[in-house]
Amino acid sequence: MTYAALAACLAALVYLGAVYLPLAEQAVFAYTVFGLCLVLRKARFVQDPPWRIAFLLLATFLSVRYWLWRATDTLIYTGPLDLAAMLLLFAAETHGMAVHFLGAFVSAWPLRREPAPLPEDPSLLPTVDVLLPTYDESDEILRITATACTQLDYPPEKLRVWILDDGGTDARCADLRVGAEARDRRRRLTRLAAELGIGYLTRPDNAHAKAGNLNHALQQTDGELVLFLDADHVPAQDLLRHTVGGFLKDPKLFLVQTPHFFVNPDPVEKNLATFADAPGENEMFYRAIQPGLDFWNASFFCGSAAVMRRRFLEEAGGISGKTITEDAETALGLHARGYHSAFVGRPMICGLSPESFDDFILQRSRWAQGMTQILVTRRPFLARGLRLAQRLCYTNSSVFWLFGFTRLVYFLAPAAYLLFGLKVYHASVPQVLAYAIPHALCALVMADFLYGKVRWPFFGEIYESVQSVFLVPAVTSALVNPRRPTFKVTPKGKSLANDFLSPLAGPFYVLFFLLLATFPAAAIRWTTVPADRDVVAICVAWSAFNFLYSLACLGVIWERRQRRHFHRFWARGRVAVVGAEGGRWEGELRDLSLSGAGLALEPGADGPGEGAEVTLEARDSYGRPYCLAAVVERAGGAGAQPELGLAFRAPGPEGFAERVRFVYGDSQRWVDLWEHKARRLESWQALGYLGRKGLAGVVVNFTGVAELAAHTLGSHLAAALRLGRRDPEPSQERTAA
Repeated sequence: MTYAALAACLAALVYLGAVYLPLAEQAVFAYTVFGLCLVLRKARFVQDPPWRIAFLLLATFLSVRYWLWRATDTLIYTGPLDLAAMLLLFAAETHGMAVHFLGAFVSAWPLRREPAPLPEDPSLLPTVDVLLPTYDESDEILRITATACTQLDYPPEKLRVWILDDGGTDARCADLRVGAEARDRRRRLTRLAAELGIGYLTRPDNAHAKAGNLNHALQQTDGELVLFLDADHVPAQDLLRHTVGGFLKDPKLFLVQTPHFFVNPDPVEKNLATFADAPGENEMFYRAIQPGLDFWNASFFCGSAAVMRRRFLEEAGGISGKTITEDAETALGLHARGYHSAFVGRPMICGLSPESFDDFILQRSRWAQGMTQILVTRRPFLARGLRLAQRLCYTNSSVFWLFGFTRLVYFLAPAAYLLFGLKVYHASVPQVLAYAIPHALCALVMADFLYGKVRWPFFGEIYESVQSVFLVPAVTSALVNPRRPTFKVTPKGKSLANDFLSPLAGPFYVLFFLLLATFPAAAIRWTTVPADRDVVAICVAWSAFNFLYSLACLGVIWERRQRRHFHRFWARGRVAVVGAEGGRWEGELRDLSLSGAGLALEPGADGPGEGAEVTLEARDSYGRPYCLAAVVERAGGAGAQPELGLAFRAPGPEGFAERVRFVYGDSQRWVDLWEHKARRLESWQALGYLGRKGLAGVVVNFTGVAELAAHTLGSHLAAALRLGRRDPEPSQERTAA
């Protein structure tokens, strides 16, 4: 019945979208629909089905009319090169439109799932193996994550934690190049596991990368459920409390996925300085798209922060390893077997984003290649065993990663006309105003309706822009040879000692100067070819948007230093500071890290001075008490409200474990952080925000490059002068001779 109604709605959309209207009537109709969407987007009743679906159909209607108009009225042959450029742009628009429509389908009815309760009798709980695969992560990162795993709120006799060391395999230990390092790593991690009372596993070789490591561990363990965690994904104590109950409630459930939460900014957020203000890039996926997928029983495995049923995994042959996105591939296979998945939308792990832009691109290239492999080799739209909705969901998740081609074409299309005269878009200004602009405005309204608090307008385009240049060759290689891509580990926890220019900067300077050149070219074409002024006006406006994105890209590729050993994040909660020699001061937590805390005392309080030894007393959201030894490193603050900066001084393994429990153990911290940044920006506000950040980034970029060039030139001049001072003596000897 649902599919029949959906098919009827789509048929009506296409039929009405193809109805011809004179241009003036089309404009009146289009802006009336846009105005209606604008009014309805914030109405409370529209958020609930069936009004929500009606709104999405209304918002996509103008996009249907636009695409049909493009397909029937604007594809005009004017020459072979023009035709190639025109069809390339139309193909890019068609891809964008397909992702737009599929995204609306996926998010039509998001499921806000509450965790299933656990039985009061602990003996009824299933056994759980926690698997921590690692390759080259630091011991410190592993120690934090493994310590947090031992603190999970679950019966100890039913829980076993394992370090899966793929950096210390037999093959690596025997390798002449890395053998000494691998053997030392194996000794260190074996000792770490023994200290924490957890298991250590390695294997003969590194076949099939992460998938092979996990499958080897599955053969060595026997827990009924398996919790998968990346080495840098520190779990909160309540992770199993909010996930295991689903498996007791639904015997066909194979997966409970939870969000990935990152405590540090990714390179885009760090270099553009948006981390403190704007929602994170991954929030749109975990707060909007995954709940939508969950409604269609299509929420998929994301590689970490997930619990799976071992029996179903073994039935399917373990973790799939045919593609380098083994997680999504595994979920697709289990969905095709008729099993169920669930998504619990509470962030209960804290991970690390890549620190540098090249590591960020390495990670995204792997995701793009893996999803392209799934698209080509598994053909999700035709996959047997999947329901139609699941096929559409997996197709959307795979096809989305072709955005590199689309974004690059969007960058180059207006420049192709303004600089080289290629006729890529045959439309007048009135036609664009009647068809294209209402479609674009309604798309913005729909994006705000679906994702407003978790993805600001134009932010997605920034992320796509900085990735597009590198994803095109990566995805092309996967399309041409799906077996070619290999798994590459994303480095985590790196610190950047100084600001520097990313080694991947070159293409963005080319794009920047190319787009800059379109403006004088537009002025020339405006005066010399009056008949084309409509097209010039359209392309120069388009190029101006692209130029704004290029500014942001230049800001991203100037890497800002990151020297913090442990990342500090915003936090809240009542605390008290107790002096070693007496005195007690109440206050409010402001920020927190594994190394210390910042807090504001009550107004007028005469707090401890710098260097004072104190104890920080606090409780988490569950009421658990904490007492952490610290020293005051900073005391002061403006106004009548003193501020303190504390450095934790908890010695030994027990003190370290207590800090880990306090900082990472309460998932409410991550919920609060999400909500702290969750707010809407109107499109014009987001555009202004990105414009300011982009300009600031360009200033920093060009200033840094100038200083780098001056330093390099100065070094060469100094070297030349030193060489010149050494030359005279041999010269005099030759003259004398």
